[in-house]
Amino acid sequence: MNEALVKQLKQKVEDELRQRETAILDFWLKELKAIQGKHHKELAALQNDLKAFILRAETRLRRLKEGIS
Repeated sequence: MNEALVKQLKQKVEDELRQRETAILDFWLKELKAIQGKHHKELAALQNDLKAFILRAETRLRRLKEGIS
């Protein structure tokens, strides 16, 4: 393969990975900000929301590792 083509393909893959990672981080950051924005009156309510958030993240990670969308 042409060295310039390989370099171009590598750059395209890196750009796409960066865009995907940015989208993922944007999603989870919005979720965390929504939890923060609730202004919980009690610590227990905040803990419940954080546990639910962690559970969602763990479930998503497990599904990705299993190859399920």
